[in-house]
Amino acid sequence: MEVSVVKHENMQKNYLQKLESLRKLIYSRLPQMESRDFLQIISKLAHYHYDKKKFIVLGLEKELYDFLIENSYNPFTVYRWLLLERVPDDLKFQIKQKKISQKKAISEALKRRHERPQDATQVIREYGLSLIARM
Repeated sequence: MEVSVVKHENMQKNYLQKLESLRKLIYSRLPQMESRDFLQIISKLAHYHYDKKKFIVLGLEKELYDFLIENSYNPFTVYRWLLLERVPDDLKFQIKQKKISQKKAISEALKRRHERPQDATQVIREYGLSLIARM
């Protein structure tokens, strides 16, 4: 019964708080993780979690995977949290306001990262004009 209380409390936190508490747990249990590329390792574990036939996980990666599973964390969810952490602030605000989904925010952030500066200024201009039109 105590486990469900802890899990219920954990579900009330937003993804940034969950990710921060998970990082503290991981770094206390696996201190060597701090020096490695965390996002890259979690990405591999996330894909391994759903398609174990295509990947081989050994050593530190295997320890981290087992640690996540033992503590009831889905590696793909953790990977999604890490991607959301890199999303621009305006998209994070829209997520909090429930105007866009997390999945859409991640794809929009990726699109923004790969667009040319001219495209970005055009998008900002159009957004500004639409704001003025709504006034």
